[in-house]
Amino acid sequence: MAITENLLVLSRLLASYWVPITITGLTLYATAKICYNLYLHPAAKFPGPRLAAATNLWWSYQWTTGRYPFIIAKTLEKYGDVVRVAPNELVFITPKAASDIYGSTVKGLEYFPKADFLSLGRKDQGLTWERDPVKHRHKAKLVQPAFGAKSLKAKETKMHKHIDAFVQVMANKGRRGEAVEFRRWADWLSMDIATDMGYSHQLHQVEQEKYSLIFSALWDTNFFGVLHIISKKFSLLGWLHLFAVPPSTLMSLAKTRNMNWAALVSRIESRAEVKHLDHFDAMLPGDAPDPSRDQVHAFETICGQLAIAGSEPISSSFLCMIALSLQHREFYDGLVAEVRGSFDRYEDITASSVAPLKLLHAALMEQLRIVVVGATGQPRVSPGAEVDGHYIAKGVEVQYANYAFTRDARFFHEAYCYRPKRWLPEDHALWDPAYANDCRSDFNPWSLGVRACPGMMLSRHELKLMVAKVLWSFDLEMVPGQKGIEFESDFRMYSLLEKPDVWIRFHPVARATE
Repeated sequence: MAITENLLVLSRLLASYWVPITITGLTLYATAKICYNLYLHPAAKFPGPRLAAATNLWWSYQWTTGRYPFIIAKTLEKYGDVVRVAPNELVFITPKAASDIYGSTVKGLEYFPKADFLSLGRKDQGLTWERDPVKHRHKAKLVQPAFGAKSLKAKETKMHKHIDAFVQVMANKGRRGEAVEFRRWADWLSMDIATDMGYSHQLHQVEQEKYSLIFSALWDTNFFGVLHIISKKFSLLGWLHLFAVPPSTLMSLAKTRNMNWAALVSRIESRAEVKHLDHFDAMLPGDAPDPSRDQVHAFETICGQLAIAGSEPISSSFLCMIALSLQHREFYDGLVAEVRGSFDRYEDITASSVAPLKLLHAALMEQLRIVVVGATGQPRVSPGAEVDGHYIAKGVEVQYANYAFTRDARFFHEAYCYRPKRWLPEDHALWDPAYANDCRSDFNPWSLGVRACPGMMLSRHELKLMVAKVLWSFDLEMVPGQKGIEFESDFRMYSLLEKPDVWIRFHPVARATE
């Protein structure tokens, strides 16, 4: 009886004090965790902001601002070439570090596996999110034939179809004296091409002059993507980010996925009758047996990843190649002269015929350096190895600050300035020896190693075709009153790169033969 009474008294006491007991317990745990992170963690010896070493709050906040790459660059400038930006995460800046992290392999497999950064928790992680090196290699081999030179040549007509449609619409608007908000048009064109080349899915955004439901849903969840990234640092509270998505957006996402699923199933069912080659043909040829439902889900994930990777970066580059060149009139005039002097007819502009154009290539590379689209750091997990001469314990995450690299005076002369001539060959008339020591060979906008972007050749072809056809067809004019774009002040990096509005007039070029 006494024991029972004592237990009742104890239970009442616990009921009365559970809140302070819980708070005390959590406080002790947090204090112990912070002390461990500051003094005992394997990354404790590396410099960086004190708050970043103690908790994930510093890292998380920088992501919510949309200025993560810019802040990381300033942090590296303050603390040195390797900085601790979270309790278990280090950032590097040197080309040697990039080579160590992304270029190291063991038996053909990446030595530094991908960290859990953006995966959505699906059973099949597709190509981009797959962390297992063996599974990733298998999927990379599956899609690799789609991006070979022969395959891209066979699919070039798809690019021309959409670019020509865009040029025609701009010609009509130009004759009416209309200005266009170029950011949206770059989005529409790039996504139309990406889904058509991916799995023959037609979005008709350029034709209809509006965002498709798929693209609208992507932009509506742009900031949510950042919250999802942050949630992976807080396992106990990670689910809270789900409440940040409005119900209407969730409904749009569900509808979008259903539409995309239907388009993919239609493509699978008609695979034997496809007339124009697309990327999906490499994954499931026309004579292949019917895939299982799990395989279709895997195809859905990969196709979605290829569509995003083949659209938003292209859109950003197309916008900025045009806008940045217009902001530097002398270079723009030279670029226009190169394009128009190389082709007598619009029909002569092809992926192979634009390849020798030096100024066009310089415009592409300098835009990629100025507007760093993939400035997420691409985090990897150390296997217990050296990075840039520093031993990094197993399990510590490492990333490379590619934006900071492009702005470091050690690696690029006039690093913050738009200077396309730095990419010209030494025998070019506009070559400037002031840029002779630039680390051009260490600049890898498509990354490097076994996880390098398989669409590098495709994106080069596509962007050069877009710009060449536009400059051959139009005299471009920035609408007066705009200050011009600047990456550091006008762009925000969330899960996708938010770009500023750019208003341009497309004046059709009058030619004697027309």
